Amino acid sequence: QLSVNNKPPNSEGQGEKKDNATAPPAPPTYEEATAGEGMKSGAYPPPPSVPLHPSWAYVDPSTSPSYGSSGYPGDTEMLTSFSWDDRNVRRVFIRKVYAILMVQLLVTVVIVAFFTFCEPVKGYIQTHAAWYWASYAVFFVTYLILACCSGPRRYFPWNLILLSIFTLSMAYLTGMLSR
Repeated sequence: QLSVNNKPPNSEGQGEKKDNATAPPAPPTYEEATAGEGMKSGAYPPPPSVPLHPSWAYVDPSTSPSYGSSGYPGDTEMLTSFSWDDRNVRRVFIRKVYAILMVQLLVTVVIVAFFTFCEPVKGYIQTHAAWYWASYAVFFVTYLILACCSGPRRYFPWNLILLSIFTLSMAYLTGMLSR
């Protein structure tokens, strides 16, 4: 049986024996790993109790930067050790979601305040109702794209562009209703 400790020297003359203190321990053989002794002694962690969906483990080679294609810079973070169990990952995600929501609400408040307190704008929007319907159409089309098409909402420049258009049209609708 061949292991790290009793490995024969290389045929290329580089067969110097390394110090055993610096070499990592050899992994268990198949028989040792499946015999069950490791579970009794607590040497191996138990398998995860939550079954994972097979599609979660799939990495599309055409979009993955590790396969030589020109993927997006953020894709490499998803290929490394990413786990929702990490509190830091959850905090960053929640912080990002609330920051986006805060910006959306701030834009809406500014537009509503502009429509409410600026008299020339108030008079203009009261006489031109076509802008309301145009904004409603833009809102509805953007909403359908975000709800039905997974492609644009998952890629970096398009998701922010669509979210900005959605926010501005919704803020305009809210401003029109607040006059």
